[in-house]
Amino acid sequence: MKQIYVLGIHLFSFAVRLYSLFNEKTRKMLRGHSDTWSILSRHSYESFVWIHAASLGEFEQGRPIIDRLKKDFPNQKILLTFFSPSGYEVRKKYKNADLVLYLPFDTPSNAKKFVQGLNFKMAIFIKYEFWFNYLIELQKQNISTYYISSTFRKNQIYFKSYSNWMREVFGGVKKFFVQNVESQEILNAFGINDVMVSGDTRLDSVVENANQSWESEIIENSLDGRKVVVFGSSWPADHEQIINFINLYKEKYQYIIAPHNIGESEINKLQDEINLKVDLITSSESFKDVLILNTIGMLKFIYRYADVVYIGGGFENGIHNTLEPLAYSKPVLFGPQNHESFPEAVSILELNLGKCITKESFSRDITYFLDNPQLCSEIKSRIQSYIDRNKGGSGKIMSVLAQELT
Repeated sequence: MKQIYVLGIHLFSFAVRLYSLFNEKTRKMLRGHSDTWSILSRHSYESFVWIHAASLGEFEQGRPIIDRLKKDFPNQKILLTFFSPSGYEVRKKYKNADLVLYLPFDTPSNAKKFVQGLNFKMAIFIKYEFWFNYLIELQKQNISTYYISSTFRKNQIYFKSYSNWMREVFGGVKKFFVQNVESQEILNAFGINDVMVSGDTRLDSVVENANQSWESEIIENSLDGRKVVVFGSSWPADHEQIINFINLYKEKYQYIIAPHNIGESEINKLQDEINLKVDLITSSESFKDVLILNTIGMLKFIYRYADVVYIGGGFENGIHNTLEPLAYSKPVLFGPQNHESFPEAVSILELNLGKCITKESFSRDITYFLDNPQLCSEIKSRIQSYIDRNKGGSGKIMSVLAQELT
């Protein structure tokens, strides 16, 4: 099975290169892969803690650890790697990382070249980043490897009868810091016992964001007392419902939309189909009814202006970050697709902090929360209790990492 995995990586690499002929974003990623090798050669004499995140969401889970590492061990060099351009391009100048690179494809030769190209004190992977050839090479070099904010489900490929070799690699991980007890029990059942339940480190990150002093003059100058709905990280399937909702209720509420794809065609389509004036945050001094965030990096702060938040992706491949609006104690609604895979979404439903909605109930459910201030007040109190119970995961993790770095 390992040979099939390696073959799959090569086929994936070939497909990405082929796709890059038609996609600039992918070409940029491949150029970044090439740059990685020349940059590594200039830093081979330095000692790094390596932290890898797939994209921006995983980075937010790792950020509290990066920040604590730099604070507690200011002389320790930190290497941050990404696979996705959406992570690398936004965080390539992150102040607490000494080096930020793309991580090349997980082939045996790349893994050997990368791991032997630098002096690593330890390697930390975020959540689902199971790059098995890199992990095998790290274990060959006796480099301690950790996973943080991981979650596991019984039906994942790692726990199939034909995946013994993957579980053997898991056995070489020094410690898994997992989000919930279920994940710990699944690993324990397969003899993987170096596991600690530490929660989702992203909760520490989003609480820190929510506590920052930040404001948008455009929004501050535009709010007029009407309830505000923020549609975060919305996809085309969400837009169909959002457009219908806005066209139905028109000026009754104010609306802020943050599309996942901020390409011009997507923005133009929203502007054309919404029957109100739609302003863009990059080109407006204020807005009356509808504001679109056609820029990246602001959404995590914008939630503070919401009365109710709808998180996109739930009518496509899966919902996006629901913890960010929770940090502001806002009711969170989302679509049904694959939400069971996200522990924080499960908690939202179990604790009645929001709701999973369907296309048929979309408008009815959102207005139910908007028009029910007593309910929202009760939810705010429950969210604050949830945060108080679950924050602090990064401290638990750092208490272990510090022992190795001291």
